[in-house]
Amino acid sequence: MRSLGDRTVDLLVIGGGIVGAGIARDAALRGMSVALVEQDDFSSGTSSRPTRLIHGGLRYLEQFDFGLVRSDMREREILLGIAPHLVFPLPFLLPLYRPSFFYQLKLRIGMQLYDALSLEKSLPKRQHLDRAATLAAEPSLQPDGLAGAWRFY
Repeated sequence: MRSLGDRTVDLLVIGGGIVGAGIARDAALRGMSVALVEQDDFSSGTSSRPTRLIHGGLRYLEQFDFGLVRSDMREREILLGIAPHLVFPLPFLLPLYRPSFFYQLKLRIGMQLYDALSLEKSLPKRQHLDRAATLAAEPSLQPDGLAGAWRFY
C-alpha cells in the first residue's frame, strides 16, 4: 500500500488470488487504472491449490442448474480464447460398468443437453464409445463388466 502513495486509482482490488487477478485484468483491459494488493504473495492462498481444471459444469445438470452450466461453458470458451497457452482441451472418459437402462438413458439425455447448452462451443461434441473403443482409448481400464464409455470435454 505504501507504494501507492497519494496515487488515485479507479479500482482497488483486495486479494491477489484467481478472482482478484481476473477482476484486475478485466478492469485494466477496459482502460481503468487498477491497483491489486495481496496480504502474502499473489496466488498463495486457495488459488495456489486448485485442480487446474476448467470444466463446463456437467455435474450441475443433475441439479437442473442450467444457468450455471451455460455460464461455466461461456467462461471456459473465453479462457480458451484469451489464454490458449494455458488452457487446452482435455478429454474425460466416463466408463460404464454394467449400467442399468435408466442410468444409460439419463447419461445420454445429460450429454445431449450438455451439447445443446454449448451452442458456440469450440470443443468436440460428446461421443459414446463401445467397449472395444473404450479399451482402445484407455487400455488400463478393468475390462470385466465394461459396457463402453462417454468421452466429453
